[in-house]
Amino acid sequence: MHSRLIRCLIGALLTVIATMAPAQTAQQATPQTLQAVIAASDGGTIALVPGNYGSLSLRNLQATASAPLVIASADPAHPARFSRLALKGVSHLTLQDVVFDYTFQPGDAAHLRPFAIADSQGITISRSTFDGDNARGTGTAGDGFGTAYGLRVDRSADITVQNSQIFGFLRGIVVNDSQNVTVQDNDIHGMRSDGLNFAQVADAAILRNQIHDFRTADSTGDHADMIQFWTNGTTAPTRDVTIADNVLNAGAGRYTQSIFMRNDLVDRGLAGPEMFYRNITITGNVIINAHRHGITVGEADGLRIANNTLVQNAGAAGRTPDKPVWIPRITVAPASRNVTIARNVTSAVTGPAAQPDWSVTANLLVQNTARMQAGFYGQVFAPGVLQDTSRIQSFAPRPGGMLDGTGIGSPLLQTLR
Repeated sequence: MHSRLIRCLIGALLTVIATMAPAQTAQQATPQTLQAVIAASDGGTIALVPGNYGSLSLRNLQATASAPLVIASADPAHPARFSRLALKGVSHLTLQDVVFDYTFQPGDAAHLRPFAIADSQGITISRSTFDGDNARGTGTAGDGFGTAYGLRVDRSADITVQNSQIFGFLRGIVVNDSQNVTVQDNDIHGMRSDGLNFAQVADAAILRNQIHDFRTADSTGDHADMIQFWTNGTTAPTRDVTIADNVLNAGAGRYTQSIFMRNDLVDRGLAGPEMFYRNITITGNVIINAHRHGITVGEADGLRIANNTLVQNAGAAGRTPDKPVWIPRITVAPASRNVTIARNVTSAVTGPAAQPDWSVTANLLVQNTARMQAGFYGQVFAPGVLQDTSRIQSFAPRPGGMLDGTGIGSPLLQTLR
């Protein structure tokens, strides 16, 4: 007992000493000194004075999980600005409270990648802004619309983009052949084509993002998607993905596809079950859009689509908003295995055909084309929903209505009452 008491006292004393130790002082950097400060750094924080820093290019910078390198604006109200980002072979780096500001230059390709991460791990971008630009003078239908990619990630692991704003690009974030990717609590808007793209990823979480008000361009051939996964050109299946609690709203913009996961390698007969998506969870999302591909998933093994709300933003639809092509629905490839589709609010569910390993239960079908028929928006959602279908508040459950108190649909809408 005596020796145990001594050990406890020593431990308590060491804890007190540790809490009294002064915090590590951040090193300060200017646009002229940043590269030298990074080269001399052994982890810790580098505080950036306001200014234009040009291109941040880091190669084979190896910080550690226990001593990561943090590069952050000294004054978030006056953030440091970067015109380019190139990270290759970088480990355990956080970029915080900065602006990645792309400016179109004559000759820039539409698929330019001004901000890119490759062959890296442990990278976090937080509380930052990716500010895009419009193409000009290209002589194409893309002139006057967003161009280039907001962020490109290749062959990397443990990547997080959070609490950031991404706007004004051709595409927002494109992730390829990467693991442990988290995209959460971001505001993504004003895209010409896609918001988030993923191919051959494992352990991905897409959580609580606001994706809205795209600026799509006629005659470009774009098929705009807010969240898109694909398999074309990949060699391994995407697996272990969670898409939860996001709000996807066309807003005052044009219609887009919302969550679109075509498995083109499989549906074109170029691959079999070895390339099925694996363990996909899509839950709690609110989709207010005007295209039938509200939640569309190709061939998958282990798929759960639950408690989502898919409704039409009529103002974003094509010329005939009452046609099914402009009304979001849930579609799953019939060859999929181990599928659960439950407690969603949607116009339709397509794909079920009495498959023995599918469970399709308690989905509420709604519509906005026939006032006297079941599931009419006016019976289901907040008073005034028919006057404004562009606001999330319009789709809160109508008190005493057929949705109220059922636990069906996105929980995000329950909090609006």
